[in-house]
Amino acid sequence: MTPSSKSLDTELPFTSEQVEAFWSRIASSSYEKSNKEFDKIHVQRFEISVPRLDLPEDGRLLNLWSRQGEAIPYIRERFPEVELVNAEISPVMLKQARNRFPKEIFVECDLQDIDYPDDYFDSILSLEMLEHSPSPQRILEQMFRVLKPSGQLILTCPTKVSEIHLWVADHFFGNHGEGPHQFPSIGRVKKMMSKAGFKLSYHRSTLFIPLELGIISGLNGLFEKIFQWHPIDEFGIRQLYEAHKFAST
Repeated sequence: MTPSSKSLDTELPFTSEQVEAFWSRIASSSYEKSNKEFDKIHVQRFEISVPRLDLPEDGRLLNLWSRQGEAIPYIRERFPEVELVNAEISPVMLKQARNRFPKEIFVECDLQDIDYPDDYFDSILSLEMLEHSPSPQRILEQMFRVLKPSGQLILTCPTKVSEIHLWVADHFFGNHGEGPHQFPSIGRVKKMMSKAGFKLSYHRSTLFIPLELGIISGLNGLFEKIFQWHPIDEFGIRQLYEAHKFAST
């Protein structure tokens, strides 16, 4: 059944306060340790997303959700002069990121509202955030609002199938968990983007095998080339979307 416009607006059964509490709790314990253990899988989000950013050297980029600032070195390597705003929900992670990157801009954000004017940013980078927003449709509409005309959104998030992989990682490999979340299907993400006003220009399914063995990287690359049609693309654990704020015609 195709989700109705009303169902797309439905808020999820958790709050920003619950999301913040979870990520603040793990910020100084299992988060960094787990990311190091799953390093190649963790940094893959930066490796596939940051190269797709397209903005002026002196433009404005919103990094929503910035966590401990892991994306910053990747961004600064390409855009050393861009005005970068890093938005984060956890005050603990904000403090950690500020200590690591004292020259960068960090702001607190509840993953539902963006406290910036209309048409402010040239691009938005949003990595593994949408599934944690209590109001995913609302935050997409906020992103659309603060983007300049023709502005670009680069977004990644897992699919519903990823709940299986998450359960295995949490129970057998010491993953830090995801806290309050709801992984959306590819179709749902595309519908929410369209309803917010975005025009999708690129979509890619990645990480069909979430393991770090050397040979797996080659297989993942092969599978990504082959399995890009529905419904097999739902089995890619990380989905990459590129969309723009184009004027309606």
